[in-house]
Amino acid sequence: MSETKLPRPGQATLAGWLIVLGSLLTVVTAWDQISGLRSLDTRERVEEVLAEPPLAGSGIGLDNILDLMHVMALVTGAMAAAAVILGWHVLQRNKQARLALTVIAAPLFFAGMFGGGFWSTLSAVAVVLLWMSPTRDWFDGVSPTKREALDSGDPDEESYVAPTPPASTSPTDSTDSTSGPARLSQQQPPPWTGAIAQATKAAPKRRPGAVTAAAVLTWIGSGLTALMMLASAVTATANPDLILEQVRKQAESDPNMREMAELYTTDIIVASVWVMAVLVALVCVAAAVFAAFAIRRHSWARVALMISAGVSALSLLLFALAFPPAVVLFGAAVATFSFLLRPEVAAWFRG
Repeated sequence: MSETKLPRPGQATLAGWLIVLGSLLTVVTAWDQISGLRSLDTRERVEEVLAEPPLAGSGIGLDNILDLMHVMALVTGAMAAAAVILGWHVLQRNKQARLALTVIAAPLFFAGMFGGGFWSTLSAVAVVLLWMSPTRDWFDGVSPTKREALDSGDPDEESYVAPTPPASTSPTDSTDSTSGPARLSQQQPPPWTGAIAQATKAAPKRRPGAVTAAAVLTWIGSGLTALMMLASAVTATANPDLILEQVRKQAESDPNMREMAELYTTDIIVASVWVMAVLVALVCVAAAVFAAFAIRRHSWARVALMISAGVSALSLLLFALAFPPAVVLFGAAVATFSFLLRPEVAAWFRG
């Protein structure tokens, strides 16, 4: 298969369109922020932030914050506009575009916290998918069958062994004076009754790198998620009044939550946060255990880890709407699920 005719993997298509659409929406969001930066609503929100720790008493004025937000929104919009064009070229398998996106991914992620929000974070995380298999192999011009052969220790894809035919007697060596059909029948070799070796694809003997990558991503993601939930529980225990105040402020803007907010107490809030933190921590520990057994080549652990990664990806996608940095964990869960779906991984677990 020639390099120019390699089919584009679904992961590459997903990553490319996430970059294009996410960056395009980031440009729109940044422009909307710039247009409403001097509005009364924006000023009131910034003044509320300045009145609370740690910015209270820092000497930073309202105009300084607004100027910083204006600059960051401009920078985010400019990088997002460039990412739209580069993302389109990535879909055409342009290596230079992939490299340029890698360079601007980190600045886009951090600047987007001021002027892009969720969409800029999604675009930055999608760049990571461009360096993972099978997208990486697609950029390198390696076909899926060739990659599977390399991982299975058969780089030349020569698994067929031809059978050795039995030795035949030459007519010139025969001293028999028999002529005609009888002599011809004696010269013909007997029919081959042995087994014919067929081309087979042996399971990889070594553990594929995708299995190791999936386990490492699971351990890192599970550890970070568990620490974040436990830290939030400790924070809620130390400052329950602060959380209760935030709930009441939200109830003031939403009439449907006023009756529910009146039922909340500090004890209920602390208990709810701890229950959620413990449940999430137990799920993270279970995922880490599944990854450990998957490394040891237990096929059931692969299935359990795929289910865990899929459920985590859906949950983190919803959580990222309120907490954009969670998109990083969402990308790790999607990558884990993608790694475990690879053909050489399935073949390794079957072997």
